Amino acid sequence: MSKQPTGVEAVDKALKVIDCFKEHKELTLTEISKLTKFYKSTVFRIIGSLTNSSYLIKDIDGKYCLGPSFHKLKIDYGRSSFLKENIQKELEIISNQSNETAAFFIKQKENRICMLTKLPDKIIKHNLEVGDTRPLDKGSSGKIISAFMNLKIKNKEDILNKHYAISIGDRDQEIGSVSVPLITSKDKFLGSITVSGHISNFNKKNCLRFLSILNKSRNKLEQTI
Repeated sequence: MSKQPTGVEAVDKALKVIDCFKEHKELTLTEISKLTKFYKSTVFRIIGSLTNSSYLIKDIDGKYCLGPSFHKLKIDYGRSSFLKENIQKELEIISNQSNETAAFFIKQKENRICMLTKLPDKIIKHNLEVGDTRPLDKGSSGKIISAFMNLKIKNKEDILNKHYAISIGDRDQEIGSVSVPLITSKDKFLGSITVSGHISNFNKKNCLRFLSILNKSRNKLEQTI
């Protein structure tokens, strides 16, 4: 009798079963057992879990194939990749037009995290890297995320009505920023698109220009999502 896998081992074995379908559209239990070198009893239990969650389905001929849950993951991944590629393209446009750092932030636990960024080709700039975390209660993107995710933030209603936030030395006394929200056609808030740089470049005139640049990219993106 085969030992019943638990924890991470069970997940690893389930993934190995799914891997069998990379080169095969349909497989029998016996064929999966041979490919994975698992006991039939082990494969039977794994297939049971995968079919219950629709990652595998059993055809009328008794063979197994990938199910709707797996294909939905594939579609969602494709959409996510498509979205990231399009946001990155717009960040490049924003950075080139503003000559400042452009970034896309999302909420992560109690902070916000930079998911995508594009730095300008100049010496004095806001150096921001993918994976950098910042507080939610400071900075224009933090204010946007907090307001649109219904978190506690000063001037929330004003930010929601205007659809933008400006920060001048709020988080860092040498950094200014302007941010707008990115929202899907189904009113799902995704994150904040931001222009940031040295505070000397963030006077009223430039902030309005940065806001105009951001809104053009935001409108373009929101038509595709």
